[in-house]
Amino acid sequence: MIHLDGIPLPQFVWLNRFGYSSFVSRAEYSLDGSQHIEVASKQAGKPVVLYSDAEALSEFETLETHANTAGANSFNLNINGTELTVMWDYSSQPISGVPTINYSDDDPEQIDAITLKLITV
Repeated sequence: MIHLDGIPLPQFVWLNRFGYSSFVSRAEYSLDGSQHIEVASKQAGKPVVLYSDAEALSEFETLETHANTAGANSFNLNINGTELTVMWDYSSQPISGVPTINYSDDDPEQIDAITLKLITV
């Protein structure tokens, strides 16, 4: 099960768990036309995307409040025993979801397609 800063997320899955490269490179050409390539190991900043098909509005609001108050503070993310220190990825919308049914005079009961965007620190 996934726990985000103590908040249990039993229906969430880790979408981008596989296929991450821990290296970054930069290539440039010198004035004589030869290519110079630099390669380094990333020290942090691995994106972590969690997804759920649907959750109750109260669960979504709890996560949204966390995202809106955490700021630059890091926190623990436990994914099936794998401990990560993360923060919300504010470079794009850190949490998103779509109401199952939109009501003109009441809150929705459920939020669908919930995506949480985090980065390791």
